[in-house]
Amino acid sequence: MTSLKLSILLSHEKSQGVWESFLNYEPLPELMQGAGTAILTLLISFAIGIILHHLNDRNKAGGLLDLHVALDYVWMFKPSLVPLLMVVTLPFFMGVKNTTMQSAILIVWFIALGFLIWIVVRLYGWVKGDKHPPRLGYLANFPKNTNDKIVSWNDLWSTSQTHTRFTEKDYFIAFSNQIDVLLKQGTEKSWYVTAQLLTDFYTHIDKRDKVFLLVFDEFFPKILEWHHKVWSNYYSQYSKENSGNKDRLTYKAFESDLVIDQIIKYVTKEALIGLNGHAFSYFDTLKKHIESHKDFVIDGIDQSYEYIHFIPIYEDCFEFIPQSPDSYNIWDHYFPSEWKINSSNLATSPVARTWLKRYFDWSQSRIWKQSEEWDKQLEDLNKGLFDSVDPIIWAKIHTFVFRPRKGNESKMETMIKHGTNFGYSGRTFSGWGNDFETKYQQLQEEEIENTISLALNIFSKVFTESNIKIWQSELAQLDYPEDSSEYRRAVVWKAVFNKMLEHIGSNT
Repeated sequence: MTSLKLSILLSHEKSQGVWESFLNYEPLPELMQGAGTAILTLLISFAIGIILHHLNDRNKAGGLLDLHVALDYVWMFKPSLVPLLMVVTLPFFMGVKNTTMQSAILIVWFIALGFLIWIVVRLYGWVKGDKHPPRLGYLANFPKNTNDKIVSWNDLWSTSQTHTRFTEKDYFIAFSNQIDVLLKQGTEKSWYVTAQLLTDFYTHIDKRDKVFLLVFDEFFPKILEWHHKVWSNYYSQYSKENSGNKDRLTYKAFESDLVIDQIIKYVTKEALIGLNGHAFSYFDTLKKHIESHKDFVIDGIDQSYEYIHFIPIYEDCFEFIPQSPDSYNIWDHYFPSEWKINSSNLATSPVARTWLKRYFDWSQSRIWKQSEEWDKQLEDLNKGLFDSVDPIIWAKIHTFVFRPRKGNESKMETMIKHGTNFGYSGRTFSGWGNDFETKYQQLQEEEIENTISLALNIFSKVFTESNIKIWQSELAQLDYPEDSSEYRRAVVWKAVFNKMLEHIGSNT
C-alpha cells in the first residue's frame, strides 16, 4: 500500500515537472503569438472576401442579407473581438513567475483560440455550403437592431432565387413568429416595425411560391389570424374615440390593417383566377376563419362593428369567381352552402346576411349604369350566389329595386323599355324517364315560389301591397304590340306582381 502511494506521488511530481517545463519553454509565447497571427490572417482573408463580395453584390437582391448573416451570425463579429484580443495579448503575460497564473493564462488562451478556429470553420462552411440554414438561423434569432431586422427581411423577400415552397415555409414561420411578438408588444415602435415588415413582404409577394401562399397551413390561416388581431386592435380604439382624437398607435395599427388587407386581396385573386388555382384550399381556410369569428362584434359609441363584414374578400369574389375557369366547381363544391343567399340561410346565418349586404353594395353601381351590354359577372352571381331562385325572374326583381327611373318615365316604364342586362338563362336540369317533364315543371314552380318569397323577405319595405298596386296601375297604362319584347316583359311583371299579392294575402 505504501509503495502504491509512493509511486502515485512520484508520478504526480513527474507530470507536474513536465507541465512546469512546458510552461517555462522559452519559445512558447512566440508559438502562441504565431498561432494567433495565423488565425488572424485567416480571418482577415475572410473579411476581405466578404467585403469584396458585398461590393460586387450590394445592388443585387439578397446581398445585404448575406452581409448581415456573414458578419453577425456566422462570424459573430462583435463577440469574437474579445477572444481575438485574448489570443493576441495573452502570450505577453506568459512571462509571469507563477505556475498557477501561467496555467490559467494558457487555458484561457486555448479556449479563445478554439473559439476562433470554430469561427473560421463556420466561415468556410458559409462560403462553400448551403446559404439557407445560416440565413434562417440569423432571421429566426430576431436581429436586435431594428434597421437590420427590416433591411434583412426586405432583402430576403426581394429575391426568389433558389427558394422552394419548403424554404418559403421555414422563412415565413420565422417571420410570423416575429410579427406575433410585435403584435403582442403593442408599442408605437412595434407597430411601426410591424407595418414596415408587412409592407416589404407584400411589395415582393409576387415572387413567393404560389403553392405555399395558397395551400400551406403556415401562410393564409396566419394572415387571416393577423387580420383579426390587427382589426380588433384598431377598431377597439376607433369605435371609442372621436375622429380628431386618434392616437399614433391607432394609426400604426391602421397601416398594418391596410397592408394585411392587400395581402388577402392578392391571395383571393391568385386563388380564383391565377394560373395555379387552388380555390378549394382558399375557401376551406376562409370558412374555418369566418366560422370562428362570425359572432365577433365591437360595440362603439354610435354603432357596432361586425368583424366578418370587414374581411376584404367580398368585392374580389364578386369580380373574380365569374372569371374563374373553375367557377362551376366553386359554386357547386367549394363555396360553402351556408353562405349562399336563400330564406333559410338569411334567417340563421350572419355570414349569409353579410354576403347579401356586400353583394347589393357591389352590384348597385353596375345596375345604375343601365348598360345594355350583357353583364357576365352578374349573370354568374345571380345563379351561383342565389341558389334557390329562378335566375331570370330574380334578375328582374333585383334590377327593379336598384335601377333609378330614366327621365320622365315611370318606374315600370323604365323597366319595360330597357329590361335587364343579365338573367338571360335559367338553370340546367337533368333527368330521364316519363315523368321528367312533370319533375321539371315542379322544380320551376318551386324556384318561382322561392323567388317571390325571398323578394318579399329582403325587400319587404319595397314590395308592399300599396306599392305593388301602384305599379300594376302603371303597367295597365302601357300598351305594346303583342310580338314585341316590351309586351313579353309586361306579361312577366303582371304575373310576378300577382304572385306577390297572393303571398302577402296568405301571410296576413
